[in-house]
Amino acid sequence: MENDTLQLNAYHEAGRVVFAYLVGYSCNSMELSGAGSKLNAGNDAALVQAVFSGNPLSLSPENREPGIEVGRKLMAIYCAGTCAETFFQNNVNIPDELELEIPGQDLVNIEKIQAFLKKSIVDQPDDYPAQTIVSVFKKLKDPDVWKAIQLLAAKILESESKSLTRFYIEDTLMLAGIKPRQATVRSGFSVGVREDETRKPAAQETKTSTFDISSLTPLDIML
Repeated sequence: MENDTLQLNAYHEAGRVVFAYLVGYSCNSMELSGAGSKLNAGNDAALVQAVFSGNPLSLSPENREPGIEVGRKLMAIYCAGTCAETFFQNNVNIPDELELEIPGQDLVNIEKIQAFLKKSIVDQPDDYPAQTIVSVFKKLKDPDVWKAIQLLAAKILESESKSLTRFYIEDTLMLAGIKPRQATVRSGFSVGVREDETRKPAAQETKTSTFDISSLTPLDIML
C-alpha cells in the first residue's frame, strides 16, 4: 500500500513538474515528501505572487494581461497533478467518471487562481477549472507528454531520497524530447506534495466537490 501511494505521488508530482515546463517554467527541485517540489517561474515570479494574493489591483496596468496569462498557466499546473495521477490509475485512459477528487492543497490553490481570474476578467467562466482539466487530459494523450511524465516519475522513484535536483529533472525531460528554457530567476515557489488520504484533514475532504465536472464525459475530452 505504501509503495502504491508513493507511485501515485510520483505521477502526481511529475504531472505538475512536466506541465510547469510546458508553460515555460522550470523546477529547482522535486520531492515526494516534505515541502514538495519547488517550481521556478523566472521573470513571472512577481506575477505568481500577485495571482496567489488574489488582488489583480496590485498589478500595474501594463501587467494586468501578463498576470491573467500567469493565472492560466498556474491553473494548468495545479490541475495537472490529479489528472496525471488519474490517467495513470486508469491504465493510461481517460476515466469514465470525471468527478475527480482534488487533494486539499491543490484545490485551495485552484480556488485562489480562479478568484484572481474572476476579479480580472468580467466574463470569467465559473467552470474554468473544469475546462482546464479537459485541456490537461487532452495534453496527456500526447505520447511525448505522457512519456515525459512516466520517465520523471520513474526517475524520482529510483532515487533513494525520493527527490531530484534540477539537473536530473531536466536531463530526464530532455530524454523525452522536452527542451527546458533557461531560467532567469533562481527563486521559486513550492507546489507542495499530493496529500494521501491518511494525511488529509477531514475538513479538506469535503472541498473536493467545490467544482463538479461529472457532467463531462470522455467524449468531451476526445473532441
